[in-house]
Amino acid sequence: MPYSDHQERVDSYFDSRSSYWAEIYNARSVKGVIYQHRKAAVLGWIDELALPPGSRILEVGCGAGLTTIELARRGYIVDGIDSSETMVEHTLHAAIESGARDRVKVVRGDAHSLPFEDSTFSLVLAVGVIPWIESPDTAVREMARVVRPGGYVLLTSDNRARLNHLLDPRWNPALGPLRRLLKRVLERTGLRNSRSFVPSHFHSTSYIDRVIYENRLEKLKAVTLGFGPFSFLGRTLLPYSDGIRLHHRLQALADRGVPGLRSTGSQYLVLARKPQDFSPQA
Repeated sequence: MPYSDHQERVDSYFDSRSSYWAEIYNARSVKGVIYQHRKAAVLGWIDELALPPGSRILEVGCGAGLTTIELARRGYIVDGIDSSETMVEHTLHAAIESGARDRVKVVRGDAHSLPFEDSTFSLVLAVGVIPWIESPDTAVREMARVVRPGGYVLLTSDNRARLNHLLDPRWNPALGPLRRLLKRVLERTGLRNSRSFVPSHFHSTSYIDRVIYENRLEKLKAVTLGFGPFSFLGRTLLPYSDGIRLHHRLQALADRGVPGLRSTGSQYLVLARKPQDFSPQA
């Protein structure tokens, strides 16, 4: 798919579903609880960094602005960037409503070409961005460029080996070639409209680690989190309350390092650091 077409579909999706992404962090659903858990983990990791007040932070893909505002409330100067015009407006409105407008700047832009000078930020974060972009390698290279030496990059990706997909034939990665073949057949026969497809991507944790390494960032820590909702052939198996309880139980086991669970959460969170002696690639 040409890059311009890919980006157009992604922007259209987020423009049309901006309210969903603003509300999901308060939703009492399995997905909502997982996104809330992810946000809390991201903010917890940032708090542990103990960056000095007034440090500049860039949020790539600021979305509805929830994390941007939380960071501004902590006394940081936050730049947000998003390719969706509606999301930019959401973040600006949230900054005004929260009284943090003087510590927040938001622009519309592309993660593949960040409009900032080299070594500008103490921290760059991209939460829920990697699944929607055409080239994670290019985006991470840009993040590494604009963060200062000794600064941090914190990102998340959608884990390809998530447990709920492994257990459902409709999503199992091993059946991916068969699904792609079926999609091509349906498109050629006119039974599936490819224009309605929103391009998002699942990545293996090893691929994300490799992208970080190849862009000369040092991985400090990483976890997976989020279990569910569980389904079979696309049909949800548990009521949302049972699904939430199961998520918490499996997450507790994953946090204890239980094999088979510690690497199969739906979200992969990674914190990396830019070396002090960082030199750009030739």
